Amino acid sequence: MVKSNRKSNVFSKVMLAGSMLLLSSQMNVQNVSAETRFPTSMEVKKIAGYNMGMTNEDGGVAEIVKYNADNKKFYVINGAGQTIDIVSLKKLKKSSGEEQQLQKEKSINIADAVNTDQFTYGDVTSLDIDTSRNVVVAAVQEADYTKNGKIIVMNYDGKILKTYDAGVQPDMVKLTDNGKYILSADEGEPRAGLEQEDPEGSVTIVEVKTGKVTKVKFKDENVIDDDVHIRNNGTKADAVKDFEPEYIAVSKDGKKAYVTLQENNAIATIDIKAGKVLSVKSLGYKDHSIPGNELDAARNGKIELERLPILGAYMPDSVAYVKIDGVDYLVTANEGDATEWPEEDSTFVNVADFKDVKDTIEFDSSLFKGMTAEEAQAAFDKLKNSAGYQKLEVLTDRGNDAIYTLGGRSFSIWKADTMELVYDSGSDFETITSQRFPDVFNWSNDDDEFEKRSTKKGPEPEDVKIGKIGNDVYAFIGLERIGGVMAYNISNPEKAQFANYFNSRDFSKAIAGDVSPEGLEFIDANSSPTKKPLVLVGNEVSGTVSVNEIQIEKSHPGKRK
Repeated sequence: MVKSNRKSNVFSKVMLAGSMLLLSSQMNVQNVSAETRFPTSMEVKKIAGYNMGMTNEDGGVAEIVKYNADNKKFYVINGAGQTIDIVSLKKLKKSSGEEQQLQKEKSINIADAVNTDQFTYGDVTSLDIDTSRNVVVAAVQEADYTKNGKIIVMNYDGKILKTYDAGVQPDMVKLTDNGKYILSADEGEPRAGLEQEDPEGSVTIVEVKTGKVTKVKFKDENVIDDDVHIRNNGTKADAVKDFEPEYIAVSKDGKKAYVTLQENNAIATIDIKAGKVLSVKSLGYKDHSIPGNELDAARNGKIELERLPILGAYMPDSVAYVKIDGVDYLVTANEGDATEWPEEDSTFVNVADFKDVKDTIEFDSSLFKGMTAEEAQAAFDKLKNSAGYQKLEVLTDRGNDAIYTLGGRSFSIWKADTMELVYDSGSDFETITSQRFPDVFNWSNDDDEFEKRSTKKGPEPEDVKIGKIGNDVYAFIGLERIGGVMAYNISNPEKAQFANYFNSRDFSKAIAGDVSPEGLEFIDANSSPTKKPLVLVGNEVSGTVSVNEIQIEKSHPGKRK
């Protein structure tokens, strides 16, 4: 590990989450009965489900799901079948006490549609729908991880109308609300390790009217902030290959794209029309010594959320844009992601168990705002000498002045123009899941081992979607590991309020019910076939899509006046 020279940057960017709520309520969903300190302000019920008929403990079955308000159908990526499945909700009924079983209407075979002498289908990774032009767009990767992928445009039935060349490994596709542009986040991972080729990450921008394709790359060192992390001891000159665009959110006016660079713990802002990177800003680190930022970092057979001298890299996967009271915000699901390429016998890796690096850490207690120097040092010594923390997964490339972990185990709200943190859910996710599912706390999505994820990334927030119900704005965050969806009222971004946690996983078996949310979709009441808001959840391990109906909206104590 290299001695950090970012002490002042780390110190200035650690955060203080809001104080925890002190009220109690009772959940109304399957398997939940324990009272908690978090009041429920909405009721949610699963009313229907679609089952692909297969599971996979490694995921990749039911993934990204999108709803078409024109034909009342949802389109979901079937990673196992390498298709896009189309499922109708036209006959969906309001909650009646009996869960409705949905049937596939048809599948779109993407491989057959795109394979040519010049292109070999590898994977379909993402999709979006434009009802103003009656099209579905999808991102398709090449089988050769070093070659460019494609953006394909289809009609609602899956007939290909147009294809565009994307960058290497397009992993997410996004349409601007005005329909003028299609964008893809081209990840460019070095899947064979750095000893082989490391493709350049990019954002592809398609101007729909003219067909012009621009590939935006990260070559301008002047727009990359000094505290943005470049892996493998890299410099800004290495960013063009090191950055791996993950997810895109677009401003309401269609002028700016916000791109998560998960492994670099950063977000890039792009001028869409100009095809130019405006900025790349680090998100800083979450100080787990601060009250409200507790975490369970030990695998010791018990639930134990603690304040610890640990800095968590937010490392968001998904990002959503929302404008509230005239201010542009970004909402992130702070998953965390390790670099381990190739997966077998990694040559490019930046994680290790704490036990393997603890003696190399030259601990700097001044980095922590929630403890005195003496308290921080004593807590660090406890971590080093207690068996439960030895398999804590830590980053090995952020410096050796502290313990750096992956992900925030939370969701965050940032000002889009500055990436200033205005809210973080702190320790909410682990607290709520521990209280409502104490017997399966920090389960993973592929087995039934108690507390397995405590030394990893906890519940692991994956996707986030924004929805408006009445006059209130909500964020919905899927938890990839234990499962389920957290809902928060974010009408007042600085004082977001927990609204509900709903989870339709069946914990009687390792994999049963709805397991491992990968993609979410919010459907507003006006577009919903039941005339009530819906949340669709694509569950990649169980191969299911759950349809959840929001039943009742109650009062919201955090609402901005």
